[in-house]
Amino acid sequence: MKQANADTRPKSDFAKWLRERCREERLSYRQAAARAGLNHATIALVINGARPAAETIKKLAAAFSNDGSNQRVVLEDYLLTLCDYRSQPPEIKLNEPLAKLVDKLSHYSEAQLRLVDEFTNYIRCLNEPVITLPDGGVYPPLTMLMNYEPPADYDSEH
Repeated sequence: MKQANADTRPKSDFAKWLRERCREERLSYRQAAARAGLNHATIALVINGARPAAETIKKLAAAFSNDGSNQRVVLEDYLLTLCDYRSQPPEIKLNEPLAKLVDKLSHYSEAQLRLVDEFTNYIRCLNEPVITLPDGGVYPPLTMLMNYEPPADYDSEH
C-alpha cells in the first residue's frame, strides 16, 4: 500500500503557518524545534497535520515572536485560535503599539492592572471637556485630576 506523501495530505492552518514561518526565517524543522525547546518529532507531527497541544503552541509563539513583527501574547492568541483552543475574537485591529502594550500587561499583577485601569480613566477625563456644574463645581473634579493616589494595595516595587 502506498503511503500518503506529507505534502499532499490536508494541512491545518496552523501547519501552514508554521511551515511558512520556517521558510521565511530559513529554519529547518529541527532548528525551529530547538528554538522553541521542542522535540523535532513534535514539529514534524504538527507540519503533517497533527493538532498541537496548547503548551506546544505557547512555546512556538514565544520562539517566533522575537523578530519584532509579532508580539508574544497576540501571536499566542492567534495560534490558539487557529487550533480551536479559543473562539474567534471580534474583529479588532491590533497595531504594533497596542500589541506591545498587551504583552507588557500580561505580566502585571491584579493590583497593577487596577492601577493601569484607573490611569486610563484619568487620561479619558483629560480628553473630556470640563463641565461647570450648577453648584459651581466642575466635572471632572480637579482633585481627581491633580491629586491622584494609586490603590492602597499597589506595590510600587513591581
